[in-house]
Amino acid sequence: MTMLAGAGAGAATGAGGAPVVAASNERHRRERTWVHRWSADGPSLWYHLADGALHRTRPDDLDRPDTVLDTREATTGAPLKVYVDLTNRCNLSCRHCISDSGPHVDTSAELGTDRLLALVDELAGMGVLEIASAGGEPFLHPDWERVFRRVSERGMNLMVTTNGLLLGEHALEVLREIQPLEVRVSFDGGPRLHEHVRGAHTYARSMRTVARMVDAGLSVTGRLTLCAGGDDELGVLFGDLTAAGVRTVKVAVAKSAGRGATDTGRHLVRKLPDPDVASLLRRLADEAGLELRLAADDFPAELHDGVLSKLRDVDRPSCGAGTDTAYVTPRGELLGCVAIPDRPFGELHTASFSEVWAGRAAQHYRQDAEESGARRLCDALAQPMTPSGAIMVGMPRRRPDRPR
Repeated sequence: MTMLAGAGAGAATGAGGAPVVAASNERHRRERTWVHRWSADGPSLWYHLADGALHRTRPDDLDRPDTVLDTREATTGAPLKVYVDLTNRCNLSCRHCISDSGPHVDTSAELGTDRLLALVDELAGMGVLEIASAGGEPFLHPDWERVFRRVSERGMNLMVTTNGLLLGEHALEVLREIQPLEVRVSFDGGPRLHEHVRGAHTYARSMRTVARMVDAGLSVTGRLTLCAGGDDELGVLFGDLTAAGVRTVKVAVAKSAGRGATDTGRHLVRKLPDPDVASLLRRLADEAGLELRLAADDFPAELHDGVLSKLRDVDRPSCGAGTDTAYVTPRGELLGCVAIPDRPFGELHTASFSEVWAGRAAQHYRQDAEESGARRLCDALAQPMTPSGAIMVGMPRRRPDRPR
């Protein structure tokens, strides 16, 4: 893959004459830089590194040709975006946590730092455009800084989701240098519901961190997990985000996975919103002066305005999990989505991402996904849960052995 990050005069050239810059150059974050996601058997895509916008046709305002990274040499069929959670360790034990994270989880089988760095390098070489990291709480990983810097150095956009309770001055300074595309701070509603989910005093502390990050010049987004109950306080949340300097709020729905599928969090899971809920959110966002982004998988398909596409091919009928996007668990399992934990493609402790991504389990998953006709693949492919574990439906697939 030919790498370019806002090359200027005197840049070296790679295959096809495309400019190449040193991996340590992070200036591409502050320049108008495009990625041409080339495809031999489908439409080309154009990705704008400055704002994360994806285009199906060559943008008219594309500036200089030498600001384009051509992925012609990248791996065919690679995902556009990969979620890489560094750890399941967290300072909180949220009632609906989809990854079942917490302060006392066993981290002994999680991917080591060297493996994470090698994985980042491989994904960059495959032509992946974005790496998103949550957890757990990513800032509890001992080497989060090394991993995040590597993502930036390799020319991919970084997105970080945090609960906002652990960011000291050093973390803020590192984020200022890296300039992630977004830092998302998680909220579950207004103060009452948020603290029911996360614990006392968490709402105000997270909101103070939001203000500090905005003051530091970071691109901060409020990330709302829409839960059952608490709609009466959504206006309070939106108003507080605006007062803290936030300009965008992104909304997804609490899902029946992880603790959300147990007695701890089942009461927080809500059915897919109808247009009335979307209209309520839009009205509250307008009143607060916020840009509203609704997860396209969770909200009615006819709502084209204010929809977050999750960096996927918008012509694809499904959510794109396992095709346009992928999820790497802290323990090294490769999944189509965090909400479909019982359909692993394989493990990445020893195997490469590319071979697992193209492996038999992944192919079976994609076939089932296509045949399901579902928009939210977690509704069609996730295994029903019982207190003793998953009920295997359809074709049983063996969970890959984890290295001892």
